Amino acid sequence: MVKFQFLLPVDGSDYSEVAIKHAIRMAEMYNAEISPIYVVDSRIYKDEESVKEQTAIGQSLVDAARDQCKNHGIGVLEAKVLTGSPHNEIVRAQKDIDVSLIILGACGADRIEDETIGSTAERVLRGARCHVLLVRDRLENDDFYKNILIPSDGSLDAEYAATFAASIAHRYHANLTVCSMIRTGSKKDLAEAEQITGDAVSLGKAKEVETDSLIWEGKPAVEVLKAIDTTKTDLTVIGYTGKGRVSRWILGSVSERVARTAPCSVFVVKSVRAERVYSVSR
Repeated sequence: MVKFQFLLPVDGSDYSEVAIKHAIRMAEMYNAEISPIYVVDSRIYKDEESVKEQTAIGQSLVDAARDQCKNHGIGVLEAKVLTGSPHNEIVRAQKDIDVSLIILGACGADRIEDETIGSTAERVLRGARCHVLLVRDRLENDDFYKNILIPSDGSLDAEYAATFAASIAHRYHANLTVCSMIRTGSKKDLAEAEQITGDAVSLGKAKEVETDSLIWEGKPAVEVLKAIDTTKTDLTVIGYTGKGRVSRWILGSVSERVARTAPCSVFVVKSVRAERVYSVSR
């Protein structure tokens, strides 16, 4: 059986160290291989000496990540230092390796300067043809995911996200909450939301996961962020393209806003890759 491939860009920050820990744990859960990479930003480092210095730094970080993987029995397909525009090189590596999941450390939203995930992660989220996990966690936390939230609108990506979230909750022994946000309190909207949440709840219960649901009225992104706070969510699993058919190239979609501003880790699911990930047997 071909192993799933996870791509792990590293940069030596605390966020990156947390991402390594989460990547190893998820690789253990899904029998995946990890490819750590470091990108020397050619827009910043232009002369030969500085590129050489950054390459050496990158190599030490990649080697350290590789060693951590091997110490946990995780296979490493590639471990490389690349040079170029970071988001372009990450997306190119994803295509070359046929990666199912990119795992990135993302700064939290608890400080003013940390209100966005950064231009590189944001562009990777848009450009990658695979799932993206943005990790926001404390380095000392070994509990990983305890409360998982699925915002669902009945779209294809949301359906795949619900299936994946149920699988993750099952493997991590986490609780699951399905939420659906309606713009009006009409009977039609409420009935549709109840159907959507009911389908996702069934997925969780089929995995023997404790699953609840909630339906709130308001702007989707705003209400999802409120739900994250209310349910003490530490992982939100959300489909990238919703029913609104918002282009994945346009900033401001619900999934992108949640990914940018959520205080927890966010797993963005793209249906183009879903069948390659969620069907893994335990």
